[in-house]
Amino acid sequence: MILGLRGGADRQGLREVLPRFCSLAQEMGLRLRFGRELFERSGFSAGELGCVARADILPEASLSDAVDVVVALGGDGSILGAARELKRDLPLLGVHMGSMGYLSAAVPEQLEQCLLDLAEGRLHEESRMMLRLRIPRGKKPLIMDALNDVVLTGEDPGHIIRLRTRIDGEDLFKVAGDGLIHCTPTGSTAYNLGGGGPVLDPRMEAIVLTPIMPHSISVRPIVASATSRLESESLDNRRPLRVMVDGQVSVPLSEGERLIVERSPRRLRLLRTAPPGFIGVLRRKLKWNVEDE
Repeated sequence: MILGLRGGADRQGLREVLPRFCSLAQEMGLRLRFGRELFERSGFSAGELGCVARADILPEASLSDAVDVVVALGGDGSILGAARELKRDLPLLGVHMGSMGYLSAAVPEQLEQCLLDLAEGRLHEESRMMLRLRIPRGKKPLIMDALNDVVLTGEDPGHIIRLRTRIDGEDLFKVAGDGLIHCTPTGSTAYNLGGGGPVLDPRMEAIVLTPIMPHSISVRPIVASATSRLESESLDNRRPLRVMVDGQVSVPLSEGERLIVERSPRRLRLLRTAPPGFIGVLRRKLKWNVEDE
């Protein structure tokens, strides 16, 4: 089995975990390949680690073409980036070296058991819904996928924007405010949660629409069917708009353009160390009932 390592873990964390990762992989008969950006950030040479040849250091964009499993080292952002950029239907394993860790399977202290479970086929695989955004632009539409969310906001922070949003061709609302969040059940605990949207079990199939700071108390978050086609456009061409994808990619929405969001035909194959324990993870990460623990 060939593992492809990528992610946003910092140099100090990589210096601590990569030698152990290499040693364990060799013991278990696993081969490693590295994303070039991650490898260069670590400061190691191929000779220092002893488990990697120069041919095993690849651009992140082509890493998924040459491995069986992608391993994201870092926080949830590393998993989001890897999920969005996967070119093949590969499983993704997260090793938590960041701040939140909703999506990760293990922390570095659990690395040995996690790799052993991976090698022996004991990891649990969850299938996560993704979104696909499309901005029609003649013969070259912009198309991207997102695991967490697609957010439509103004170009200038603090300026109200006015949007018209339709579901399956039917007007839903015209809203003035700071923007609109489209999220998956996986993304419901991200920006959507801070914006007052509902928390959904990540195994569900749905798309959440959460207006950001709407200037009307009647405009509320809506949970739409996963089969819905959501379309938004500006009602004020003086205010340039911007689309944020998973909080990582920013795309301008030019005057007269529309944002279309639907369920993606792609799904994320997320590896976990145990069957889903969504409620326990939610309670622990959000520190609910801490007075009882």
